Amino acid sequence: MRTETARVPGSATVRAAIAGIGLLSLLGYALGFRWVTGQGSEGLAAYVVLFVGLFVLYLAAVWLVLRRRAPDRVLLGIILGGGLVFRLVLVATPVVLSSDIHRYLWDGRVQWAGINPYRYPPAAEELAALRDAQVHPQINRPTKRTVYPPGMEALYRVVFGLVPDSIVAWRLFIIAGEVATTALLLVLLGRSGAPAATVIVYAWAPLAVFEGAQAGHVDFAMLPFVLLALFCRQEGRMTLSGLSLGVAVAMKLYPAVLLFAWRRRGEWRLPLACGAVVAAGYLAYLPGAGITVLGFLPEYFGSAEDFNIGLRFFLTDAVGLGGEVARGTVMLLLCLALLAVLTRLSRGAREDPASVLGAGVAAVTAYLVLIPTAMHAWYAVWILPFITLRLSPAWLWFTGAVALSYLKYAWQPAGMPLWARALEYVPLYALLIWEWARAGLSPATVERTEATAHLSPSSPQP
Repeated sequence: MRTETARVPGSATVRAAIAGIGLLSLLGYALGFRWVTGQGSEGLAAYVVLFVGLFVLYLAAVWLVLRRRAPDRVLLGIILGGGLVFRLVLVATPVVLSSDIHRYLWDGRVQWAGINPYRYPPAAEELAALRDAQVHPQINRPTKRTVYPPGMEALYRVVFGLVPDSIVAWRLFIIAGEVATTALLLVLLGRSGAPAATVIVYAWAPLAVFEGAQAGHVDFAMLPFVLLALFCRQEGRMTLSGLSLGVAVAMKLYPAVLLFAWRRRGEWRLPLACGAVVAAGYLAYLPGAGITVLGFLPEYFGSAEDFNIGLRFFLTDAVGLGGEVARGTVMLLLCLALLAVLTRLSRGAREDPASVLGAGVAAVTAYLVLIPTAMHAWYAVWILPFITLRLSPAWLWFTGAVALSYLKYAWQPAGMPLWARALEYVPLYALLIWEWARAGLSPATVERTEATAHLSPSSPQP
């Protein structure tokens, strides 16, 4: 027993090490990103280099923290303070990673002009009076209607009404959402009996820092509602869980997979509450839009939107099966496989808090592995809160490796090299198989059962 204890660094050592790693990371976010913005056309390739360096530091910090399970408020303060400062130094940086933020501002502007955002694309003559020299020229897909669900459109309207046309204000709003996410993670970690410092898995993740505070992606506004839905579901408060999940689905749609994980056979409050929120959102934007309330979404599933495809790529293009027929067939098969896994989760769900969490992790895992559409880096951010609550080496790897997808933009028109895609996905699949084999269970149930094994005996029951 003494030998094992001696191998774990003391509190002062861990604090000093984490503070040192934090300072090095801060230099990377502040000075390193300034270097990235000065690289011109090579900026995204330079970003990947910077990201890899920061990810290595992040892994070292996570390893140190997870080795020491004793409560430590000073260490927690270093982690929370560091995570906040990492984000704040990026607030005033130029837009580099994604132009999506300009579409958020534009959709808010359109709504404040009294126009339904689903009615016209930015290039439409009907919106000519709203164009400017700062936001409009930077919008991607200017000939397409907005792709965002009504929950996000309502958010764009609110933020624009508070601070119009401000990238800095939008980024600060996203950071506020991350603060809420972190607070909820601390509550959920406390419920499971895990050390509060485990929140470093989310708070210091370079993927979260860059895609939130720099790129400003709306996914971070959704995360608090997913976690609130989880919290309420663990307590058995089905209506509140459904309402919270409904807000998340109204924002990004894909959290709907959690309905399968968290619904209870014969219990309809959760799905009905969720469906009511989503329906209300779409009904609010239906006048003046009609069928176009779906926006660009139907076109999103076309081959023109393929980007960094995962399993479908390895089942088609990687083995010489190109073309629309092969693409469509494998897409259908993967969607059916996803539905089968989610249905099994729904039938096998248990009611203790850790099983509810595990079912959620399994649903998100199934979605991210089997979904046959684009996998932009920020699409992976919603796994981060879940692996904070139940660590997965596979997904921890992917939250770093997915940054390689930016090489496709850096090396256009050549596109993303095969080695980069393989480096993203092959270790992910191998590690997931290892996790499933280690548990001796099927992929559909391993997440739930492993989570149950880590449940504290004193955890509350719903």
